[in-house]
Amino acid sequence: MMKTLLFAAFALSLSSGAVLAGEAKVSFTKLDDFSDIKAGNENKERFRERLTEEFTSVFSAFAEKLPEGYQLTINVTDIDLAGDIRPGMVIYYDQVRLMKQIDWPRIQFTYELKNTQQEVVASGKEELRDMDYLRRFRIPSGRTSFEFEEKMLQDWFKQQVVSGAFPSQDLKAVTATK
Repeated sequence: MMKTLLFAAFALSLSSGAVLAGEAKVSFTKLDDFSDIKAGNENKERFRERLTEEFTSVFSAFAEKLPEGYQLTINVTDIDLAGDIRPGMVIYYDQVRLMKQIDWPRIQFTYELKNTQQEVVASGKEELRDMDYLRRFRIPSGRTSFEFEEKMLQDWFKQQVVSGAFPSQDLKAVTATK
């Protein structure tokens, strides 16, 4: 009986301390038509699966900073990853993505943000690019292996919050994000 009570108290403490937040719905349109999502030596399907999972994770982390009940819908229409896979560039039998200043990351997507009453409070079409990606300070989140693209998206989200286009549970936490 005591074990049951302790477990119930523990479960209740976990649920009552949970921070309620927004949610993200992320889709990717026509991956075959994307500019550059080359996998190198990794299996093409597995690489695409990992890419979509990691980008979805990034957008979901943004949604967690939105107020409870808000819904962020993202449709990614193109990605051009930082760097380039070059034929013949092989280190220890693995193809390498070579980072050069001329191969900056780009991402195109549409977004829609709905409030708790399902009213659209923000929407748009974005074409982000970071032509100076090799010189910018960044701290990888560990959420994705696409750190240059993640930094570019973090900057976009931060700008949406700072400009007032997106509400936030904690403005200080959003603007402090590296």
